[in-house]
Amino acid sequence: MERVKVGIDLGGSHVAVGAVDLDGNIIEQYEKDFTVKEKVNLLPVAIEFMVEAIEHLKTKYEIAKVGLGMAGTISNGMVLKSVNLGIENFDMKKELEMKTGLQVVIKNDAKCVAIAEYQSEDLKPYQNVLFLTLGTGIGGSYIYQGKLMEGTVFEGFEFGHMVIKENGLLCRCGKKGCFEKYGSILAFKTKVIERLNLSHDIPGPELRKKIDTSKAFIEDIIEGYIRDLAIGISNLVNILEPDCIVIGGGFARYDYLLLEPLKEKLVNSKLLFNTRDDIMIKTAKMGNDAGVVGASLL
Repeated sequence: MERVKVGIDLGGSHVAVGAVDLDGNIIEQYEKDFTVKEKVNLLPVAIEFMVEAIEHLKTKYEIAKVGLGMAGTISNGMVLKSVNLGIENFDMKKELEMKTGLQVVIKNDAKCVAIAEYQSEDLKPYQNVLFLTLGTGIGGSYIYQGKLMEGTVFEGFEFGHMVIKENGLLCRCGKKGCFEKYGSILAFKTKVIERLNLSHDIPGPELRKKIDTSKAFIEDIIEGYIRDLAIGISNLVNILEPDCIVIGGGFARYDYLLLEPLKEKLVNSKLLFNTRDDIMIKTAKMGNDAGVVGASLL
């Protein structure tokens, strides 16, 4: 049997479980998008899917270990808080190890993306890189002078819960006006779905087709989303002054529509304290697979 590591990327809307070879390549992967109904009590659904996928992979590979990247604050395998997964003080490591019989390592998903992506040749020229994962919420991490920065009390870099609008929309964290209520891909998709009167369970490829044929009807939504996303990112740029910004998560599947307008907004608006003629923003090279690869490398 081929020896592999298993990487899992768990978010509030999607879970992926992949067998990753020793060179860091995904050789087999199972994915699931959570339905609106499943999101009401997401944790047992997610655990059942992850365990079933791992058990299937066991029949084909020798598994060295399991790495899980997930949204939220993680400490020694304990999920202290994950607002978009509805979890608080849950020992995910113990639960998965008991159900799979394998060693499990857990880390915040945005940190996993940074670990995976920073190994690429494309990012070697950059010492300071800002990573954002735009999905159900917004995750963040920062490579400073070539090293992943982390807090000592908590992992930190919860950029999604930076307030960008006073008395704005209520976030699941309890605050109002959080960045992720405006800049997450979920925020964008929700507005499009409601404008076009579509099902909230519409598959991603079908939604993108609808977007491509309905741009005239949603132009204001795209412009508003880019404006809010640029506000949040400009705050981070003004503080951290990264050499490069890498955006992953569900955004990677909509970059053809959103990336260039985002760059243009940041460069041509007055949002940046230190004005630039250009700004280096890339989509995660591994796309939405970066979380799976990064988790396998833990």
